[in-house]
Amino acid sequence: MPELLTIEGELADVLDHYADQGWTDGLPIVPPTEDAVAAALEFTDLDPHSSLGRIPATRAEATVHNVAVNAVMAGCKPEYLPVVLAAVRGLAHPDFNTFGIQATTNPVAVMVMVNGPIADELGFNGKGNCLGQGFRANATVGRAVRLCMMNIGGGAPQTMDKSTQGQPGKYGMCIAENEAESPWEPFHVERGYDVETSAVSLFSVTGTQNVLELASRSATGILRTFCSAAASAGHQNVQLGGGPLILFCPEHAQILAEDGFTKNDVREFLYEHSRVKVSDFPPETLNGMVRHRRPRRYRSDHPDAGIPLADSPAEINIVVAGGPGPHSVISPSFGEATMVPVNPITLEDGTPVKSVMEFRY
Repeated sequence: MPELLTIEGELADVLDHYADQGWTDGLPIVPPTEDAVAAALEFTDLDPHSSLGRIPATRAEATVHNVAVNAVMAGCKPEYLPVVLAAVRGLAHPDFNTFGIQATTNPVAVMVMVNGPIADELGFNGKGNCLGQGFRANATVGRAVRLCMMNIGGGAPQTMDKSTQGQPGKYGMCIAENEAESPWEPFHVERGYDVETSAVSLFSVTGTQNVLELASRSATGILRTFCSAAASAGHQNVQLGGGPLILFCPEHAQILAEDGFTKNDVREFLYEHSRVKVSDFPPETLNGMVRHRRPRRYRSDHPDAGIPLADSPAEINIVVAGGPGPHSVISPSFGEATMVPVNPITLEDGTPVKSVMEFRY
């Protein structure tokens, strides 16, 4: 049973106690009172003590109740809980490599993406400034996942989390896909779900590199700019494998689609043309990293031989997000050992829900 904590004093005393215990991300939290946690638990039909899985690095049990506590602390509205629960299931997936993400010098953060009708219902932003400030659902759900990584999975900075500099995304990253302005099928539909199913995906993201392409109105022109921006010896995926996440703005995505490019066509183009020449690597990096970590992709010692951006075209994830403007984003992932879990939001019996209010019936 969860232990009830009583703290005497004012709100400031509560906040100080949580900070002193290392239970926060450095920002003030919302005290997880019994009533606040109970209100969140009304939006799930799961037993509060049931397990969503074990969260590395500590491999502590993520129960519905302790996830709800962290969601309240993060400032989530009660109705956001089903999204947080689905995201935490992703953290517990053995192929997501949460252990590696939690205990590395890499600045990797976890980005949550919401698809389907619940994204609109709860106000998740997938349009202008979707990676920035201003939207409670994005800000608090991303933060809740980070607090779960810290308070359940043990990812405290400078102890378990050894990130050299970190990045602002480690406070929390969460977006919706801009399905309404995408010319392609949504990400969760690519993964086999119905378009009306709400789903939550997790990406490992080591940064966000803006790619500006204002002048070109052709698919190949836009993609050549992307290839130039992505192909560098220091690129995470070039050295460690896996593949990046590409967030195409609607403007770029529409041009690509109008020129007949499917998502698979885009992946193939980026894989074939976004390569780093062998001669561009320092010898010690080439031998100690690329040859060692990516032997299947290292096929020639010729100086002009190219090392691809990803282990395969399929490793390149493509999402449409953002508002007006010719800016897209390349986000290298943590590496080859990190897959992308996609979890539907369902009732306990597995029935997909179209509205979080179904949990209240």
